[in-house]
Amino acid sequence: MRALVTGAGRRLGFYLCQQLLALGWQVVGQYRREHEGLASLRAAGATLIQADFEREEEVRALAEQVVAGPLDLLIHNASAFEPGAPTLAGELAQFERFFRVHMQAPFLLNRLLAERLAASGRGSIIHLTDIYIHAPPPDLAAYVATKAGLHSLAMSAARELAPRVRVNTIEPGPILFLDEHGEAWRQQVLARTPLGREGGLAPIWQAVQLLMENDYMTGASLRVDGGRALATF
Repeated sequence: MRALVTGAGRRLGFYLCQQLLALGWQVVGQYRREHEGLASLRAAGATLIQADFEREEEVRALAEQVVAGPLDLLIHNASAFEPGAPTLAGELAQFERFFRVHMQAPFLLNRLLAERLAASGRGSIIHLTDIYIHAPPPDLAAYVATKAGLHSLAMSAARELAPRVRVNTIEPGPILFLDEHGEAWRQQVLARTPLGREGGLAPIWQAVQLLMENDYMTGASLRVDGGRALATF
């Protein structure tokens, strides 16, 4: 069994690659920049390919390398995030980056790899979106709008590629705070999360496993957020 995981350089993507390798999967991981930890993935047998998702030609080159072999699973984990820009020009530049990473690259990969996934007999695509697509904060409009676009692409693909390929999404909540998140902000978020704690990466892997193993799920969205969405909507 062979999987492509995008955004494999760190955090969730890195973790998902580790879990798949531990189960004996052949793993192809896409990353944008070299990170120290990638050496351990290579040592464990992963094939790692550098590709900047802001560049269409690099997305196509990635697909050409992946399509050379079988493919059973595609996980769209790559993500771009930064605080809202203070000027309109900056906002437009952010929107372009977010669109390319969250929408254009997954759209291209789904198109270019669909036949390989269909040929596997158990092809599955999983899109990682965000719980805020349902209640977008004004200061993160470009980020959330393009994540919502990713969700829409997944639902369209679920209809288009059925019955040979299943397509589902996972909507993470406060799974793993960023280093720049201050303690006061973290406590504010957790106070509005019914389970009252940071989730960690394991719950996302458990959701991935469910979507991998349940062959009667397509067009589904799983919220893995500790109940955060209940307080957000």
